[in-house]
Amino acid sequence: MKLPRTAYTDRPWRIHELAPDFRVEDVWSFRTPGAGPDDFPTMLAALRAAGGLAKQSAPARFLFAARWKIGALLGWDDPRTGLAARVPSLRDRLPADLRDNPGFESEEMPLTPVYELDTECARELANKTVHTIMHLGWVPTASGDYELRMAVLVKPNGTFGRLYMAAIAPFRHLVVYPALTRQWESAWREYGRPNPEGGSPAGTVDGVVGRKDLPKSFHALTALPDFDYVDVFTFTTDAAGDATPEQWARAMFGDVPNAGERLIWRGLLGLRLTHGRSPDTVAGWRVAERGPDWIRLATASPHLTANLVVRTSEGQVALATFLRYERTLGRLIWPPLSAVHRRLVPGVLRNAATRVH
Repeated sequence: MKLPRTAYTDRPWRIHELAPDFRVEDVWSFRTPGAGPDDFPTMLAALRAAGGLAKQSAPARFLFAARWKIGALLGWDDPRTGLAARVPSLRDRLPADLRDNPGFESEEMPLTPVYELDTECARELANKTVHTIMHLGWVPTASGDYELRMAVLVKPNGTFGRLYMAAIAPFRHLVVYPALTRQWESAWREYGRPNPEGGSPAGTVDGVVGRKDLPKSFHALTALPDFDYVDVFTFTTDAAGDATPEQWARAMFGDVPNAGERLIWRGLLGLRLTHGRSPDTVAGWRVAERGPDWIRLATASPHLTANLVVRTSEGQVALATFLRYERTLGRLIWPPLSAVHRRLVPGVLRNAATRVH
């Protein structure tokens, strides 16, 4: 889940004294239910055991492959533009007590180690576009356990570097970080300390795609009886009854669309979104109808008509997506995007649960 920058800056990390000239680009949290104060090394070992880029989702692997290919063609990753060449390593700034704790080199985490302590570590990477630091920290939560937090610190290489970071921001937030969340939270469940209460600590998400497997109870909730595409994702959580369907919808998508949502919904799909906050809209979608345990959001473009249905029941929250193709372009645009959509929805549901709490 994305966090405000203060979630990083307000913590007493050692990295603050080492990198005051780097700006905070992103702060992200990864849930590790049942973790204790001494489990940071266990989490790092779990990340190494879970594998790196090769184990991420197909969209994330595609983005990284495209980035490395473009970098090779344009010379962005030439060793002469990296650490100890274009920029000095952050290790040159380390005080004596940190120099003996660099951490482990790892193909699964392809950044150069800077230091590693009992509750935090830092790794770095430099190329022609940017000098970046990935800082991982171990933080207590309100529920009494601990979670992993990642801060990405950057020093762009001039105007070109700033433009580069702005250009890749939507891809980081929509594809890379959600994929990393699934991978790292799964790593804790599989290789770290098990949840003492058993079961799936992050909640279970089940999904079905297509009319054939659509639960009958959802047929009556869409205004598109002749829809061409449907999927339903159901999240099992004790928090299902903590909020109304509308509150769940707003926790999923926000009152107004964020930059990533505008990129996909308006930019790629051409969907019409309203501006500003309103009790009659959720993230720019019109609230078409409300029921006692469900809400339907609607919008359209010249090529597609879309419904989103959020329904709550005892112990479960479901999100259904219905689409009807109005023109041939809709049939061409949505299928490749639907694969990314299905990868993102489980994270959307889990993140909404943390906001509802």
